[in-house]
Amino acid sequence: MAKKHFEKPFDVGTKAKLELFRSYLIEWLPTFISSNEKAYWKNIFIYDFFAGKGKDCENTYGSPLIILEVLNSFEEFISLTDVNINIVFNEKDKKTYECLIRNVENFKYSNQEKINIHTYNKSFQDLFSELYPKMLNYDKLPKLMFLDQFGIKEITNEIFIKLISFKRTDFIFFISSSFVRRFNELPEFQNYLSITKEQFIDTKPFHSHKVIFEYYKSLINTNYMLAPFSIKKGVNIYGLIFGSNHTLGIEKFLKVAWKINPNTGDANFNIDEEKIIDGQLSIFEEENSIKKLGLLDSKVRSLIIEEKEESLYRLYHETLNFGCLPKHCNEILRKLEKEKKIGKVSTRTEKIHNLAPPKDIKVELK
Repeated sequence: MAKKHFEKPFDVGTKAKLELFRSYLIEWLPTFISSNEKAYWKNIFIYDFFAGKGKDCENTYGSPLIILEVLNSFEEFISLTDVNINIVFNEKDKKTYECLIRNVENFKYSNQEKINIHTYNKSFQDLFSELYPKMLNYDKLPKLMFLDQFGIKEITNEIFIKLISFKRTDFIFFISSSFVRRFNELPEFQNYLSITKEQFIDTKPFHSHKVIFEYYKSLINTNYMLAPFSIKKGVNIYGLIFGSNHTLGIEKFLKVAWKINPNTGDANFNIDEEKIIDGQLSIFEEENSIKKLGLLDSKVRSLIIEEKEESLYRLYHETLNFGCLPKHCNEILRKLEKEKKIGKVSTRTEKIHNLAPPKDIKVELK
């Protein structure tokens, strides 16, 4: 499948996936190479475990060349930093791997003395097992992992638990959500994901990735944070799952996702059948409401009014966990101020980790 994938132009869904990855990489990279801040590490790592050829038949860049292109856009930052950037490209298929090597070698990227490229021609499972002990030894070094698997079988429960165990690692992995919905009862399927048909009951097909997301979320018993993004390809639904154990990571990913879809921030299509997408209002006011933001409004109000939550940091944390941004929480707080349910509060729009205790701000309850 991987070889055929590159023999034709990338489809709209693939381009959406790659653009989201590009946008997040642009957000992620400056955090660790900015010359204005002291570097606490000498190395950072970017892993592309299912690299493919690097571009399609029309020379549209795939993830490997997107990584190099983004690095070129930060040429000045990289030239001034003491940080070494280590990139791992892996491709299992031998002929595809040979094409990847040619495309990478032909790409002219800057600051080659600070950019170290390591290429592998191995199965994902073999390479991950080989690199995993080294990842643990350097657990505090920043890592970004792009796991663009074909299908569902590579990111097993065991692999997922290992991914969320890393201290300073963000990851994005791809999964064929419609495939999970269609074939989850097959015995061979259960070897990869312990998900059942019942978990899809009462959900529409275009919500398939939301079900997959909730499944992975149920595997977490820590404060690790996840966010989903659904992608429509024809009649099928695919999706990305983003993971980070730092609020800044999830905040940056959601910032990118809400730019792609300003109504829900979790799909490249009208996932909740919103009536105001594309600016087309309905004459019925109830159809003009954004369901996700309406649900957030109820959640924040309940936290403050019923549960007497006074911590602004925790309100923001719950907002991010809900897949929304601090600005969305602020809109609700301003409404509550006008309703005289709370006192005036000094809000934030980004970098909410700076509010973590003991720097937290209290919301004055009325």
